[in-house]
Amino acid sequence: MKVLGIIAEYNPFHMGHAWQIETSKKKSSSDGVMVLMSGSLTQRGDFAILNKWLRTRLALSAGVDLVCELPFGYACQSAEAFAHGGIKIFNATGVIDVVSFGSESGHIYPLTSLAEILVHEPAEFKSFLKQELSSGVSFPRARELAIRSYLGHNAGNLLKTPNNILALEYLKALHKTHSDIDSMTVKRQGADYHSLLPSEYLSASAIRTILKNALAHPESATAILKALDNKLPYSAGDLILPFKKNYNPRGDDYFLNALRLQILSNDVQHLKNTPYVSEGLEHKIRDALKTSTTLDECVNRIISKRIPQTRVRRILCNRLLELNNEILNLFQAESFVPYLRVLGFNQTGKAILKTIKDQGQLPILTNLKKSRFSLTPLQNKMLDYDCRATDFHNQFYETEYCYHRDYLQSPVQCRNQEVNKTNN
Repeated sequence: MKVLGIIAEYNPFHMGHAWQIETSKKKSSSDGVMVLMSGSLTQRGDFAILNKWLRTRLALSAGVDLVCELPFGYACQSAEAFAHGGIKIFNATGVIDVVSFGSESGHIYPLTSLAEILVHEPAEFKSFLKQELSSGVSFPRARELAIRSYLGHNAGNLLKTPNNILALEYLKALHKTHSDIDSMTVKRQGADYHSLLPSEYLSASAIRTILKNALAHPESATAILKALDNKLPYSAGDLILPFKKNYNPRGDDYFLNALRLQILSNDVQHLKNTPYVSEGLEHKIRDALKTSTTLDECVNRIISKRIPQTRVRRILCNRLLELNNEILNLFQAESFVPYLRVLGFNQTGKAILKTIKDQGQLPILTNLKKSRFSLTPLQNKMLDYDCRATDFHNQFYETEYCYHRDYLQSPVQCRNQEVNKTNN
């Protein structure tokens, strides 16, 4: 069996995701699709709009065969850590033949060539980068400008858009790990990553906005939700009904209050040791928390020319879960191999799992009450963060309280292309 690997968030699963799967399977002649999906928190530092099992169910209904969780220690980190963690897990499964990712470019060769330069960092490029950083711009902007000086505008343009940037990190990770996995990219379809504009391919941001607007304006919810008609790769009700039943619109308020309590009741050094905190940012964060009345207001008081919103949100999430620099470095060490946390599968996915069990180099977790005892102390520590993230997601953003659901929830199982409705 030839297996296609995808690293994603599916927050929520949309037409662009379905198009990527269909196109990638056809071009790669793959028989099955395995996805590593962010769990409760996303790479940009937001809690997912639905819990990971509901999002798994939608993915299985729309073309995915096996969904496993990308651990929080990778999922809510920089693009480099996100991509490297996912590729590390794919390498350890021993079954992935080709990894597919979307990009604004749509062409693999220019991305591969640029990725190799970013890995090896020739002296002339490093000189340009140092010069740009000294001007006071953020690292992503400095890197873009340095590449423009080194290779020209076309290469620099590859570093301007979010999907291209993440694609480059996947390719860097494949190169650094000397992976045998092939790579391919498909051109992103429809609206831009953050676009809220109507489109045949609605962005995940647009879908989330529609859902939240409908919840905030129940008197016109029916009209608002019509924007989703025929714009999803499954029945709109399969997304709308779980969202209405499970989503708590006050989640950001609970998140802010928990942050305020934790950060203001600890010494500033506690915050300073959080990943991505530098340049005295710990003081700015504490000051913002003292006076902000909403989460968005707090974030906006922290961001600057050098500190983008996504970095701030990741800092806040990492601090909430009490992830520090020392632990994150252990998770990112080349010698550390994580685990494979199974969220759901169909019959093809079950066959992929069997092959991983026979050929892979990492423990497979389907029942935490039993399987966590097979983990090393560091693997258990990583798993603890996943469970903590799930608990916070449940306490802040879900209407039904379920503490330690990770220990109670079985993987979602379904027939190929048909979700088993009895496993609710």
